[in-house]
Amino acid sequence: MKQPVPVSKNEEVVVDIEGLTHDGEGVGRAKGFTLFVRDALPGERVRAKVLKVKKTYGYAKRLELLAASPDRVDAPCPIFRQCGGCQLQHMAYDAQLRWKRQHVIDSLERIGKLRVAGSGSGAAGGGADGVTDSSAGAKGSERSKGLETGEKAITGGNGVALAGAEAGATPTEAVSPAGAASSAGAASPAGAASPETSAPGMSPSGAAAAAAGIVVHPTIGMNEPWRYRNKAQVPIGMAMADLKDGAAGSLIGGFYAQGSHRIIDMDECLIQHERNDEVVRQVKAIGRRLGVSAYDENTGRGLLRHVMVRTGYVTGEVMVVLVTNGDRIPRVDEWVAGIREAVPAVKSIVQNVNKRNTNVIFGDVTRVLWGSDVIYDELDGIRFAISARSFYQVNPEQTVVLYRKAVEYAGLTGTETVIDAYCGIGTISLFLARQAGRVYGVEVVPEAIEDARRNAELNGIRNVEFAVGLSEEVMPRWREQGVEPDVIVVDPPRKGCDEALLQTILAMRPKRVVYVSCNPSTLARDLRVLEDGGYRTVEVQPVDMFPHTVHVEAVILLVRK
Repeated sequence: MKQPVPVSKNEEVVVDIEGLTHDGEGVGRAKGFTLFVRDALPGERVRAKVLKVKKTYGYAKRLELLAASPDRVDAPCPIFRQCGGCQLQHMAYDAQLRWKRQHVIDSLERIGKLRVAGSGSGAAGGGADGVTDSSAGAKGSERSKGLETGEKAITGGNGVALAGAEAGATPTEAVSPAGAASSAGAASPAGAASPETSAPGMSPSGAAAAAAGIVVHPTIGMNEPWRYRNKAQVPIGMAMADLKDGAAGSLIGGFYAQGSHRIIDMDECLIQHERNDEVVRQVKAIGRRLGVSAYDENTGRGLLRHVMVRTGYVTGEVMVVLVTNGDRIPRVDEWVAGIREAVPAVKSIVQNVNKRNTNVIFGDVTRVLWGSDVIYDELDGIRFAISARSFYQVNPEQTVVLYRKAVEYAGLTGTETVIDAYCGIGTISLFLARQAGRVYGVEVVPEAIEDARRNAELNGIRNVEFAVGLSEEVMPRWREQGVEPDVIVVDPPRKGCDEALLQTILAMRPKRVVYVSCNPSTLARDLRVLEDGGYRTVEVQPVDMFPHTVHVEAVILLVRK
């Protein structure tokens, strides 16, 4: 007989929070019923109002914090609870790192059905507290991707599934405890060999290592987890009369309120590089002075849709991109002159035209209004030319950590043949080429391959070859031409690897596969396919590319059995 739901809409209940969803909501129980509550951390007790009830779970709004977690901190951003850009500023940074590691572990176990070393009840070996600070000397992946999930699971603080959640129907991929303790080892600085793996893929090895399970290392965090983003993409709108700092009709720009397309006007974002904030402020002020209209997605009218700013962390060069709802920019010369005067470091002012009724930021037409079509920046001594639409990691400091780890896991001695299956503008390819015999990069976006070739030439790196196309189509052609990879590296978007590519990897049988992931769920799904096809997942290194958000990247080493 069907059991009645024990809570009702608008009822006030006490909820004990036991975990976090993949998007940072607290999850807990009231009267044995699962509720999702924003701004609630594991270990907290809250009084909440039930907003929505489904058959096996519901949503509630926190009214009162009855018992706070020791991991709760005051969010420094004044609009943290309105803006959807960050989700975890109210959680201590070390707790964020532990949670991200546990999120990876949960995905591996519940979606990939993989065994994690030391994980009896959600904990895993590899570090004393699941946290490693990055000490790399250089300063995420910005992937616009719909979330593709595998099996969905809800877990509590002890790693045990919460009763009453409807599998496949909840908004969670995995709900992880914030601070599950690790069972062994100690945190080590970024780039140092861990106790378990002094040589990647060599120790632990064989049947004993397979039985012990996958080593998930402590998350590598940042020493200073603020002001790390080198790119700002700011939606533009018109202020309403009741906004504090804007008269009705004036130009505003900031970020969308969580779960909506309502723009929160802001002049400062604590995860953006200070220069990006300053440039956005200046561009908005110039637009107001010139009477520029903002795009209205409801009517399709208005000119300015987005302002994008890129900053070279090493070079200091700035690119400004004006995304417009039309080809013509009134008073364009005054726009350009105003930006050049206000932003002395600007090297490129670009217009992108997007007339479509879409949430996608960029259109197909990009033209230079002034200066160069690229700016330059460096990662670990490698120089990159970055155009308006180039994919380039937004956290340079952690990108170096991530890519160094990928090269380490590749185990290169100078003679190997490596394929980079999602090469983009050649960032990982050029890191690999410094230690490999030859590197082949493939990418479906023609403009990215043009950038990759330019970047190889810019750095005098000649042992690389780039091709345009789908990896699963180009790689077999290379094989027919005699290319036999020792290592294949993949760095897919959030949706993970195409099934055809996974089958191509299995057919080519490299000694090692290095997987760079930005989505633990699709990572776990893909690892299951590779494991079933004859590979063993040896170790996983989570890297915090996006502090104070729920996103986590990871580098994974697989070896052929």
